[in-house]
Amino acid sequence: MTKKIVFVFAAFIISFSSLFAQNSKWENFTDLKNVRGIAVKGSSYIAATSGGLFFYNSASEQFTKYTNLNGLINIDLTSIIIDSQDKIWIGASDGSIVVMDLSGNVIKTIFDIKNSSETNKSINCFFQYGNYMYVGTGYGIQKIDVTNENFVDAPYYQIGIIPIKTAVTALSATNDTLYAGTKAGLGFARISNNNLNNPAAWNNFISAPINANINCIEAFNGTIFIGSETGFVYHTNTTWSLYPNSAVSGAKTVSIKGINNKLYFNCNSTIYSAPANDLSNISIEVNQGTWTVIQPDNSQTPVYGSSNGGIYVKGSSGYTFKSPNCPFTSIFDYITIDESGSLWAAGGSGTAGIYKYDGQIWTNYNNTAYPGLGSSNFFRKIHHIDNTIYAFSFGGGVSVIKGDYIKNYNPSNSILPGIGTNPTFCTAYGGADDGRGNLWVTFYENNNNKSLYVLTADSNWYGFDNPSYLHDANYSQIAVDNYNTKWIVSENRSPTGLIFFNENNTLTNPNDDVNGFYSLSEFPGGSVTNINDVIVEKNGEVWVATNNGVFIISNPQQAIQNPNSKPPLSKLGIISGNLKVPFTENCTRLKNDIINQKWIGTASNGVFNLSEDGSTLIAQYNTKNSPVLDDKIGSISISNKTGKAYFGTLKGLSALKTNAVEPVSSFDKIICSPNPFVLPSSVNLNIDGLVENSTIKILTIDGQIVTEFESPGGRIAQWNGLNKNGKTVPTGIYIVAAYTKDGGKVGLGKVAIIRNGE
Repeated sequence: MTKKIVFVFAAFIISFSSLFAQNSKWENFTDLKNVRGIAVKGSSYIAATSGGLFFYNSASEQFTKYTNLNGLINIDLTSIIIDSQDKIWIGASDGSIVVMDLSGNVIKTIFDIKNSSETNKSINCFFQYGNYMYVGTGYGIQKIDVTNENFVDAPYYQIGIIPIKTAVTALSATNDTLYAGTKAGLGFARISNNNLNNPAAWNNFISAPINANINCIEAFNGTIFIGSETGFVYHTNTTWSLYPNSAVSGAKTVSIKGINNKLYFNCNSTIYSAPANDLSNISIEVNQGTWTVIQPDNSQTPVYGSSNGGIYVKGSSGYTFKSPNCPFTSIFDYITIDESGSLWAAGGSGTAGIYKYDGQIWTNYNNTAYPGLGSSNFFRKIHHIDNTIYAFSFGGGVSVIKGDYIKNYNPSNSILPGIGTNPTFCTAYGGADDGRGNLWVTFYENNNNKSLYVLTADSNWYGFDNPSYLHDANYSQIAVDNYNTKWIVSENRSPTGLIFFNENNTLTNPNDDVNGFYSLSEFPGGSVTNINDVIVEKNGEVWVATNNGVFIISNPQQAIQNPNSKPPLSKLGIISGNLKVPFTENCTRLKNDIINQKWIGTASNGVFNLSEDGSTLIAQYNTKNSPVLDDKIGSISISNKTGKAYFGTLKGLSALKTNAVEPVSSFDKIICSPNPFVLPSSVNLNIDGLVENSTIKILTIDGQIVTEFESPGGRIAQWNGLNKNGKTVPTGIYIVAAYTKDGGKVGLGKVAIIRNGE
């Protein structure tokens, strides 16, 4: 018997170890197509992008992605280089530098610049000369030893007569002379036997077109070529000249690279080349596009980076774009999760369209590929009813997506409004359903005094006149409560506030409509200047997000029973110690999960996870304590099927695995993890497989009750390993029994407890 127990424990320990070898509970999703830099070694193409790093292996056609979850400090990458020791240097906008090997393993993370007191810390460029890496930053040049990654010299703050701490944007060298391009002109100095900290050591050239905003410098064939926002020049001996072709000499020049016996350059969004012995004879290599960088591969074939397509690589059948599957942009203005579990996002920019993520693949919807979406790709909000998606376009109306069916409603084919200055410009903004298949849609502006419409289940539209006191209102966020009352945010115009409206189930009879309004002055405390979101949570309460915390209407039914005596607004407070402290964050978004815990997005402090009544802070996630991509949260959605909470930002989408998973309909098997459960532990035991509102009992093998508690309501509950007296339980095997509310059904599981020291 003893041997069997030891064997079971050993198996549990192996399982326990493998569990913790897995990745964290976080995932991050970003656009990896906006390339800022490329490095190539063998079959590995490494791209630094605005959304992180990716490796592309041309031999296997495989991609590997890196974000702040697996090596990077900051995903907003600005520069990359492979040094003479085959180490990859990756710079970011926050000043962090990550040094990797060619397999993607982090060798070292350099925090010196990131942690400095400088104002602009961006790593704009790298250039290796000899055994030193010269780093162009937002405040000057840093010199780092390539062998040990130690800093050498103080920063080169002033490049000759260029103003102190001007951003250095490009570096190159030839004939022992270092050239530094800046936002205010060019500096150059002899490297050997020279104190580059001394401004007098530098010479300058600050005549047009390189007197400002230099983008690139390339040493090629004994000549220095320099490109700026306004022109293209070269330097031979002591002579500065415009590039010898007028078609490009005054053009915006973004990238220059000498490859074999040709000079390649990106001027006015077109890639040109010219032979080294005949620079005036330019040829178009790649037509106009969003090109950002040029780099040779190992066979000295040019590789091009773009701002929206990834890297442009030549293969056996010609050039093709290569990038990992990813969202179209990193902007997630609004998100929703349909009944099948797919996430849909409104991009929130003029070209972004809509993105869908099915758990494996991102798919982009725009009106080029899907003309049924209408005239605009500027989708601000998105909603679903079952598996039908409703996307609201700022200018293009309302688009409906159901499988392959796509239809757009706009002023030309429906009663939807335009705006006063353009009758075809349709500013659909927010949507909510009433549980009966009807979609209620708000409009930010209109030309007919109707800011609220409904699309019925049988595909008919009805519009509702604005109240007289809201004739010129901008309607935005909307939620529908259990009494079919619509709660609508009116913003940016006087009066700003919260509207409630109920049509009494008669869409065409305005005589029985009920409406009312909460002005900003009616919010307790007198410091609310903006309302950002409104939801109806699981208990039927109306929660309102403002610039100064969250407010709750506990009895929304009173609004329609007696609109002249509106239900009061109460300010959310969090219990700290024995005191209830007002919650005063600038709140941008609200969401409740399947167990009615609250998730609050803020304008500058990440996400707060609160208890059902909001009185207890469960957790806070921001960029200082978690991998969430930004502290400004634009949207939140939570999957009832997986328990993943998604946080949309302007820098990408973050997902956190939570325990808020919809309960099972009947008990099958109770699964406990980690198993064995080693005490003391920094994590609780997960008890998975529960029906709604289960009662859980922890029992010894001989049936004695160790402790008993209620589940939060979802599929998962947790136990801290303590008995009913608050003491840590001893080592042993324990039965986990879960009961339905009436005690009629039971689910069983087992867990091994190992208490350290026993």
